[in-house]
Amino acid sequence: MKIKRTWEYFLVALLLGALAACSKPVAFTDLDGDTISLASENDQWLALNFWAEWCDPCREEVPELNELASGGQVRVLGVDFDNSQGDSLIKKAEALDIRFPVLQESPLTALNVPPPQVLPATYIISPEGKVVTKLFGPQTRKSLEEQIQKLGGVLN
Repeated sequence: MKIKRTWEYFLVALLLGALAACSKPVAFTDLDGDTISLASENDQWLALNFWAEWCDPCREEVPELNELASGGQVRVLGVDFDNSQGDSLIKKAEALDIRFPVLQESPLTALNVPPPQVLPATYIISPEGKVVTKLFGPQTRKSLEEQIQKLGGVLN
């Protein structure tokens, strides 16, 4: 009887550990070493933008994304399509004058979403951290705000 009870405790502990691991929020590291969650604690929507230094429409879009990010109503995160790391990634972000956080790795694998085939690409993510739509081609601050409002997001 004692062995059966020990076995039951072991299974319960194992199940609780598995559940805790599954419920872990998706978080990534930006260029400053800060941890960033895709889900929002402040009910903010997220524009996850994929860019490349060689992409002219991406270069044209960055000022609009900077403006959107500085407005504070929508979070903006960037991801280098070419998966650069370290100093190379920092130099590319500086060359494009990106003023919003740039992630060191793509979150799409964790979100079970395939990478974009066209640039620029912006994935709109709900406050709960779920991809709700994908936009391809250059966006403006206004087009992104309108898209989020159409999806039910409230912007003040």
